[in-house]
Amino acid sequence: MALNHHVLAKTTTDTILQNFKSAIWQYNGNCGSDFYRVGTSADFPSPDAAFYDPTNKRLASFEFKPATETKRGMLTGVGQSIAYLKSCDLAYLISPQIIDGFNMGDFLTEIYQTQLGDRVPVGLILYDNNNPTQLTLAHNVTTLNPINREQPHKPTADRFWAKHQDMPLALFHLLLHYYYLKKVGIVDGDAYAACWKERMIPTDILTRFNAAPVTDINGDPIKTLRTDKKLTFLEKRLNKVKKDFPQTQWAIEIGHDIDVSFVGDNLYNSYRKNYVTFLKHIQVIDSEGYLTDSGFNLYHIGLSNGPTSKIFTDYFTKELLTTGHHLDLLLDIDSIGQKNPDKTVDEILCIMETDYELKGYIKRNPKRVAGTASNTAFLKYEKILWQALGLMDSNYRIQWRKITEICALPEI
Repeated sequence: MALNHHVLAKTTTDTILQNFKSAIWQYNGNCGSDFYRVGTSADFPSPDAAFYDPTNKRLASFEFKPATETKRGMLTGVGQSIAYLKSCDLAYLISPQIIDGFNMGDFLTEIYQTQLGDRVPVGLILYDNNNPTQLTLAHNVTTLNPINREQPHKPTADRFWAKHQDMPLALFHLLLHYYYLKKVGIVDGDAYAACWKERMIPTDILTRFNAAPVTDINGDPIKTLRTDKKLTFLEKRLNKVKKDFPQTQWAIEIGHDIDVSFVGDNLYNSYRKNYVTFLKHIQVIDSEGYLTDSGFNLYHIGLSNGPTSKIFTDYFTKELLTTGHHLDLLLDIDSIGQKNPDKTVDEILCIMETDYELKGYIKRNPKRVAGTASNTAFLKYEKILWQALGLMDSNYRIQWRKITEICALPEI
């Protein structure tokens, strides 16, 4: 996905969300002001953007088409918007007004109004080729199918971007390795659980009670993003257990922490939630835990060149920026920073979090007071990752030249 395409898609969907939030636009008569932006799934077919209305429990999907699309491609977009209804409640096609001198807007409007009408909950949004913030709701969704209460459509993730939790690239590749082993039938069942038991946690941890460095597919120790130390799991927990409990209790406490079969809160499920959610959001695995084509290709780049190689890092970064929507975050940070040149990066992120809640880019926290900082710093781990990847320098200045080069890489 080219940088210009991504920026254009963001510009249009941001304006669409603003129109719904302000009730300038409404679907199904009077709905849409409670929309907030959510993540999209890697499952086929996958939309470009999604909004969720928690009040009416409705999920909306959006298919964006650039002005460089072909006429045939626009007809494909019509089919895509209809196909999205398999996993959402309403869908919109976002189209340029003009394609190669042809008035595609008028052509599609007639199709939506006369052929689809209110029989199918799909809509059409047109944007001005010269100004993507100038939008026309050419055909709206006025009638919805009844909600299936047993299986209502829900967002795949509450964040529209791939939320990062301090995962080194070599660990990311190691996890892909286990999903590949599942794909070829070597691992049976949960690929993440297999990686946890075989590589992330020492096999003798319940007898020696010591953490050990996690190694990559080549047997080299994986380094952390923040400190460049060797990555280990449970080190702090082991020290606390040894301090707070008699030795006869150590195996019970640690055994609970690492139990992959436990349903509820333990350290295994905590790590699993963070890491697997990230893998799904960057769309290298699907909702059923199977490696996607993108994940397969990215895995083989790391396998052939090494999990810390420049080419693997670059392609991981491209997927992070585009599919993972981190480019959206950096664009918004840059915009806020230009308006507030005297603010530190932490102050900018505090403004951004409040702004995101108000605009519906994230679900509003009713306990949060506008202008105050959250308990956990907003985008704390994303900021660490961006510096590690060279997307920000040591002073948190965004490196747009590098980002442009990364986004211009050919498809995997």
